[in-house]
Amino acid sequence: MAETPEEGGIVKKCKKQKCEEGGGSAWEVAYGDFMTSMMAFFLVMWLIAATNVKQRKILSTYFTQPGATSLTEGSSMLPSKGVFNIGSKSLTISRKIPEMPLPSTKPQKTVHGRGLIPKILRKSGGGVGHNKQALNLYTLMKKIQQSIASRKELLRYRNQIKMEITEQGLRIVIFDKNKRPMFYPGSAKLEPWAKEVLDIIAKQLASISNKIVIEGHTDAHPFVVGNLSNWDLSTMRANAARRELEQNGVGKDRFDSIIGYGDTRPVPGTNPDDPINRRIVILVKKL
Repeated sequence: MAETPEEGGIVKKCKKQKCEEGGGSAWEVAYGDFMTSMMAFFLVMWLIAATNVKQRKILSTYFTQPGATSLTEGSSMLPSKGVFNIGSKSLTISRKIPEMPLPSTKPQKTVHGRGLIPKILRKSGGGVGHNKQALNLYTLMKKIQQSIASRKELLRYRNQIKMEITEQGLRIVIFDKNKRPMFYPGSAKLEPWAKEVLDIIAKQLASISNKIVIEGHTDAHPFVVGNLSNWDLSTMRANAARRELEQNGVGKDRFDSIIGYGDTRPVPGTNPDDPINRRIVILVKKL
């Protein structure tokens, strides 16, 4: 009798497992990173080939100090320092000095009857006397800022005035911008707005006894009138600022020195021809 297969047996059929979802896509991420790196590499190589040494320094300043520079598009047909020609347009890199902040209308906080001292002054060494001097100069700076801010006709020029407290004292810088010069072209005659700013500064300086240093600076454009040069022009402009301060109450004995630097000390990181280098620096020295 033939044998029959056993009944009741269970036969299972197993299918091969599918590949896990997402498997094999890791190469896409690596490839994307590689392409990004190559694009950055070729962009750097293009910039090196398309720019000169001065332009690379300006471009480097833009990336290392982004708050101190700006990029603007222009339509200049002639290449100049600090300009990269790209097709029909040009990309210009220019240096900026931060705007003078408008003074707050809110009353300053006080601590045990004293005005809240800025952190930069609290950190300065030299004892109580040194801190008091720095605080007095800070108060002077705020008064000048408030006086300028109160003149509506000067608001458009406030980003051409920079003030800061340094180790030497209060440093006030007034500088040119395109179509907004301090002096009439090629002369030491003050523009009305610059004259008004110096008048405001003089009224605040007249009430203190600190010595004053005035510096004159020009851009690198050659100035030749007869036997005069940028050295002469910068000195004449510094002296014109001194006369304006004297006429508004600052004593003659207050001036420590009047210096003309010509075009030898441009603002760091700027094109020597930039209008920002045409400036007057007033240093109110610590006592």
